[in-house]
Amino acid sequence: MRTLFIIITLLSATATFAQTGNIVVNDQAGAGELIEQHVLFNKEHGELPGYRIQILATNSLVTAKDAKSDFLKQFDGYHATIVFEAPNYKLRIGNYTNRFDANRDLQILLEQFPNALIVKDLINITD
Repeated sequence: MRTLFIIITLLSATATFAQTGNIVVNDQAGAGELIEQHVLFNKEHGELPGYRIQILATNSLVTAKDAKSDFLKQFDGYHATIVFEAPNYKLRIGNYTNRFDANRDLQILLEQFPNALIVKDLINITD
């Protein structure tokens, strides 16, 4: 009975203090225009912030190139790139604009690459 009383009290308190209303944004500083310029700049340069799936990190460029070649033979429809972040060469897959799509493909790749993970990266939008 006590639990029921506590639940009813919490629910009625939540409903009592709920707020409704409209939000008005005054963009006097020109933030909207700045965002538009940023998007246009990224489109012109062909890169946007996004996600990739990293399947390998090694300190050998030869190993990274061999892994990329093997990967592309096995998985035909993917885009693969090698990124150098000292001291490692990293094999990254895909150009994902959202984490949901990257996670969908990660689940497929985890069967062959159990150490694969999603990383933030600049993605190519021209590919």
